[in-house]
Amino acid sequence: MLILSNKQLLWFSFVFIYLTNSISLAQPEFISYDCNEASNYTRNSTYESYLNTSLSILPTTNSGNGFYSYVSIFQNNETLYSVGLCRGDVEQDVCATCLDDSIVKLRQLCPNQKDAIGYYDYCMLKYSNTTILTKTGIRFYVFLANQQNASDIDRFNRALRPLMNQLIRDAAGGDRLLKFATGNTTALDFPTIYALVQCTPDLSRQQCSDCLEDAVNQFAHYYGNSGKVGGITFLPMCNFRYEIYQFYNGSTLVIPAPPSLPPPRPPPPGTSVAQTFPMKL
Repeated sequence: MLILSNKQLLWFSFVFIYLTNSISLAQPEFISYDCNEASNYTRNSTYESYLNTSLSILPTTNSGNGFYSYVSIFQNNETLYSVGLCRGDVEQDVCATCLDDSIVKLRQLCPNQKDAIGYYDYCMLKYSNTTILTKTGIRFYVFLANQQNASDIDRFNRALRPLMNQLIRDAAGGDRLLKFATGNTTALDFPTIYALVQCTPDLSRQQCSDCLEDAVNQFAHYYGNSGKVGGITFLPMCNFRYEIYQFYNGSTLVIPAPPSLPPPRPPPPGTSVAQTFPMKL
């Protein structure tokens, strides 16, 4: 936590303005983003200066594994929370660029919202005036699905689910700096399936496992019967992706495919699908 004087606030605001102007105005588009309209601020207000300051400091808080977290309390006791998470397999320079782009782009798209989130393939950024870390409540899901369907849907799902189960266990068992796992599985005369799962490392083992289980189950609920050969679910605290080609960097765990598949659970009440559209990653 940090309390800033007016002089420090002015300096950090200048840094943020410099950062914003020094990055190309042609920012890449988010895969998905959300501006929470329930909590707004006035443009060019003191609150906006506070938000600029917080986001200018966030890139300096890297844990070493692509996790950024910053909480600031300003002179009027206004608290701001910001979190950035890079995909666990990306290089540090790619991670830093992705976070910088996210800060610029999300401010452009959500110009007066106190609560906003943006997803790129390589990173996620969220900021809010309410607590973010260890918060597991889900307001909405973001699903992306490949347009291609498996030729043998039941067989594909029987291979996919055990892979996801193992990766969820591996990621949930990660340490306080990185909860991330990748792996693949193969079946005779069938494409290799590659998958990636990740949680924000502030989550406990159980929280990470529950978040990923829910994300996989909700995707299966909407798309399991069609046997999509690729898909993503984004949540603020966890995400997963699978494809029939290797889309991540580094080595991978090979998982044998058992013959059974548990049925997906229905979505919990009070949640909604944010966006569903063909995946073009």
